Amino acid sequence: MGANQISRENGKRRVVATAEVRGRDIGSLVAEAQAKVAKQVTLPSGSFLTWGGQFENFSVARERLIIVVPACFALIYLLLFGALGLPRDALLVFSAVPLALTGGIAALWLRGMPFSISAAVGFIALSGVAVLNGLVMLTQIRRLVEAG
Repeated sequence: MGANQISRENGKRRVVATAEVRGRDIGSLVAEAQAKVAKQVTLPSGSFLTWGGQFENFSVARERLIIVVPACFALIYLLLFGALGLPRDALLVFSAVPLALTGGIAALWLRGMPFSISAAVGFIALSGVAVLNGLVMLTQIRRLVEAG
């Protein structure tokens, strides 16, 4: 019915409410909770509400991934261009990445799994595998063309 502990942070009272969630991704759960709280709860003057814990960690990681993932893709393309010497060949090998990501998204959707930080890291690894497969295929095609 009330707070089980009241602590202070930066000279302000702090009440922590926790919940353990199973079977749902934390992002959609917090979004739904935020909408319901905004609609049904009016905070007294001088009060504020923050969402922390794993959700806060998830938000920080997501913001970093928004920068890291495109940077990884750009770096992969630059390395391919440096290794192959032709932008056309680098683009040809790199074209496997969107197809692999499409398959990964479809697999998540078919399994009913949410897109999470670990899934994003898995997508980076999947991109590396797709590039490696494309590189092996391009090398073999070049050998076959040279052999006639």
